[in-house]
Amino acid sequence: MFKRISVVLFAASMMVACNKNRVEVKEGVKIQIHSHDDKARKLKDGDIISFTAKIQNSTDSVLQESPASQPARAMLQPAGLSGFKGSFEDGLRLLSLGDSATIYVPVDSLAKGGQQLPPFIKKGTDLKYTVKILKVQSKAEFEKDMAAEQAKAKADAEDRKTKLPQMMADYVKKSGLTFKTTASGLQYVITKEGTGETPKTGDVCKCMYVGKFLDGKEFDKSPSPLDMPIGSMIPGFNEALLMMKKGGKGTFLIPPTIGYGEAAQGPIPANSALVFDVEVVDFKKGGQ
Repeated sequence: MFKRISVVLFAASMMVACNKNRVEVKEGVKIQIHSHDDKARKLKDGDIISFTAKIQNSTDSVLQESPASQPARAMLQPAGLSGFKGSFEDGLRLLSLGDSATIYVPVDSLAKGGQQLPPFIKKGTDLKYTVKILKVQSKAEFEKDMAAEQAKAKADAEDRKTKLPQMMADYVKKSGLTFKTTASGLQYVITKEGTGETPKTGDVCKCMYVGKFLDGKEFDKSPSPLDMPIGSMIPGFNEALLMMKKGGKGTFLIPPTIGYGEAAQGPIPANSALVFDVEVVDFKKGGQ
């Protein structure tokens, strides 16, 4: 008797799980709902939504991801505005605050819409957008929040500017390295001498690098050697490359005056000092 009941309950739980992750077509959108709350705030045209998003191709390779710490934002547009039925934007319209889902967007529809797609995104397949809706705001609510965020960011930037000289001195002391300082304020240590000539402005260095804040947190990292034309980066990075040689390595402390200054840049707050560990794998003369 108990055995039979447990089998029935197991079968019922499997049915619920299958229904929860079933891929279906709703209002022309191919979608898989992972969690949904009928009582939650619904999305409507003009709403500003914040959400996590992971985009994968047909082989599940991750093409782009925005985590909860840096959510994506978008304004919900009227249905069909993308030019084809079943777009990512149309899929968002089916969700509510707190919902999570995977929206399947036909690659062929994107191509017909004029989007240039890389060769590893195959025709006849779908792009998978896995999302979770974190926040829903009206335009007025969003603008109020943005004004508060901007005021806080401005206050933080001023505070950082005041404390920066001591913060940089503390970093140098804690690093255990002997930094030299150039006239521009760039502080540097060449940890491995390279060989041959030093590059000049206009030359292209192939570099591996890690960009960090003074607390050691990484904000950028080269996945493989990248071409970096001297003269096209922030002034402090350009100057750093001019003192390197092929095969050389160095650590560079760049103050905001020769970095991004008083303007925030992506994950980099205003008035930030940046630390770069750089290796010049090779370089070629400009124009070659």
